[in-house]
Amino acid sequence: MPTITTAHMPLRRRTALWLLMTGVLGLLVGCALPRPAKVPMDALWLPASSSGPGHTLVVFMPGSQEVPQDIVREGFVDQLRLRHPGVDMVVADAHMGYFRNGSFEARLRADVIEPARARGYRSIWLAGISLGGMGSLLYAKSAPGEIDGLIALAPFIGSHSVLSEVAEAGGIARWQPALPLQPGDFQRDLLRWLKGYGDPAQARPVLYIGYGTRDRLEPFPGLFDGLLPADHLLSAPGGHDWAPWKAMWVDALERAPLRP
Repeated sequence: MPTITTAHMPLRRRTALWLLMTGVLGLLVGCALPRPAKVPMDALWLPASSSGPGHTLVVFMPGSQEVPQDIVREGFVDQLRLRHPGVDMVVADAHMGYFRNGSFEARLRADVIEPARARGYRSIWLAGISLGGMGSLLYAKSAPGEIDGLIALAPFIGSHSVLSEVAEAGGIARWQPALPLQPGDFQRDLLRWLKGYGDPAQARPVLYIGYGTRDRLEPFPGLFDGLLPADHLLSAPGGHDWAPWKAMWVDALERAPLRP
């Protein structure tokens, strides 16, 4: 299945996908109830200058229990401006409600990405924490050529059983999922897309990805060996929480080739 968009799926496939996504989101949000998926999706636009848009825009997506204002309060915008003062930022309120109803990709494209292009941005990066990190990867996978770079902090990329399957195959370079994939199997579809980073013939956005050292979502050690340069792999002490996310964000900004 190429995307997680559900508008034209038969009912059986939509039901299977909803059940899979519900299980994944349960890992990310616990007992939190989804907010309504508003149309259009809310977004907090934060240009670096009042004189007009720059060359590059970072589209940031919060975690499952955060709102855009939390990203501002925790200093993510300030750190971007400190290191890349000419780069603009927008924080999209891409919460779990959009994933549950299958509209995440369509709404992000229509309400954030396309307006950004209309404003004149020539380079667009996606970034996010937790659910937002997963969303960044899923959107880039479904939209070849639209996104220039990704910073995914603590994203969910696969359940223990799926990652064990990859490990037992000898790593992602040797792993070959059984095709065709089952309806709604976005985890193997995402891992198959990530596997393409090891093939120079397959175009992919620049990717920086990382986890806290005690993050419950961290995949097995060595998953990204041979896929990404060592300096594209981020890590910081801690679990699935603000301290490691903020530390890795600073590291990513120091390394990422963001142009003003």
